[in-house]
Amino acid sequence: MIQRRHVFHIGGYDPITPEEQVERLRRSLSSFEKIWGASSRLSEISNASAINASCNLEAWGPNWKTCITFEMLRWDDLIRRDSGVGMVPRLVQSTVALFDFILTGTIFRYAIASWKYALFFLFPYCCLLLIALCSAGLSYLVVRPIPATFWVEQLLLGIFLSLAIFISAVLWIGPKRRINHILDDAIFSHQFLYGQRSEVDERLNDFAAVISRKARAADVDEILIVGHSLGAALSIAAVARALKLDPLLETRGPKLCILTIGATIPKFSLHPMGNQIREAAQLVAGTPAVGWVEYQARDDAISFYRFDPVTLKRIGRDHSEGRPKIRRVQIHSMVDPIRFRRHRFNFMQMHYQFLMGNDRRSVYDYCVITCGPLEFNVATSPSGAVELFEANGSVMTARN
Repeated sequence: MIQRRHVFHIGGYDPITPEEQVERLRRSLSSFEKIWGASSRLSEISNASAINASCNLEAWGPNWKTCITFEMLRWDDLIRRDSGVGMVPRLVQSTVALFDFILTGTIFRYAIASWKYALFFLFPYCCLLLIALCSAGLSYLVVRPIPATFWVEQLLLGIFLSLAIFISAVLWIGPKRRINHILDDAIFSHQFLYGQRSEVDERLNDFAAVISRKARAADVDEILIVGHSLGAALSIAAVARALKLDPLLETRGPKLCILTIGATIPKFSLHPMGNQIREAAQLVAGTPAVGWVEYQARDDAISFYRFDPVTLKRIGRDHSEGRPKIRRVQIHSMVDPIRFRRHRFNFMQMHYQFLMGNDRRSVYDYCVITCGPLEFNVATSPSGAVELFEANGSVMTARN
């Protein structure tokens, strides 16, 4: 069983602070204790910088105890900077991104890979189009009574009113419905693909150095890199760079494991300019010493379900022993039925369930994998830890 684990967490395109992440982990641990019969103790953030922040965690049961360092590899400052862009630059840059994804055929590849994700990508643009049509319709109703002899004034007033209504609606609705955030995500993805985000490239080099340094220290039993959503692609890129930085990384030190959840790796890989992520995924998948497991859920629309992030092909129902190992799970098996029905169409809630505590035992449980005593390959086996935990939190003999 694992006694010491170091967890690196790379979040998605979400400006969540380390303090907020720790609070989310605290809530998840509360569920972990209740469901699995374990106990835990989580510290406040002890070390923080612009690149990382960490806290210490202890989890234990009657016959086990695991000490975990939970280290967040940060890029939330870059995301917050994106959110400060004005409305006009955002609309212009997001439109450029949309036309690029259409002209390169990427949006059509999205539709083939995951029609739900394609709809998610197009959602903010459809909202903007709807707002524009409503703005034009309302302005038409206002200027229609003006006599036809003043058609020039009628036209100018109609244009002015349409713009005024459109701008006001976007400023009001954009932040409330995450329209701005999803547009910023599209802008970031477009700029990253075309090498226009040098600060992200530098941050990935920093992540790779931190991971490599921890592996060389060899003071833990297991190193786990968790990548959620867009952070899954960044985690693969960081590990690939770490492997290039230190070719001996795979043969020395603790076991290096990767968990990708709610992953959007194909978001980059399916674009013609996505060579960096395609090559990184192939390198990591082709390194046998690195364990890589990806969990996919049908209820998570903001991801690519039943799609291999390395071969970039649709997969069948039995695809659990490739590289990466792909585990298909159902979110409704993790949460309370009432809560599931309440949040069924809250796509963000479904997307983030992978990082939150469950309501009942399931083959996938974030805290069991990151905080429990089971080795990564055991905790992420097809049956998970369900049959290995006693009601009182004791762990039975682990399977190989």
